[in-house]
Amino acid sequence: MKVKIRYNHWYPWCIGRRAIVLYPYILIGLSPEETKEQGLLAHEWIHIQQIRRQWIFIFYVMYIYEWLINLWKYRNTEKAYKNISYEKEAYDNQDSFILPENLV
Repeated sequence: MKVKIRYNHWYPWCIGRRAIVLYPYILIGLSPEETKEQGLLAHEWIHIQQIRRQWIFIFYVMYIYEWLINLWKYRNTEKAYKNISYEKEAYDNQDSFILPENLV
């Protein structure tokens, strides 16, 4: 399925984020120029790869499950988010990730 990127989108800001993947969309609350400067697209593209690796349903169920467990464990939404295994993988690899040619 072809991934569609929407820049300057309002939704990420509603949930306190700069971007979110709602497969097959990457919704980014910034302009294309700001997105390139911050390396945000690489982070979100890693989530696309995670979804494709584990299938959409499994990814989102496990993501929410981990967030809820972490929320109970840490009692802090930001810490719960940062300790989701999918987020850790994306943050650890976003600086060395090479985007597909058609996204650069």
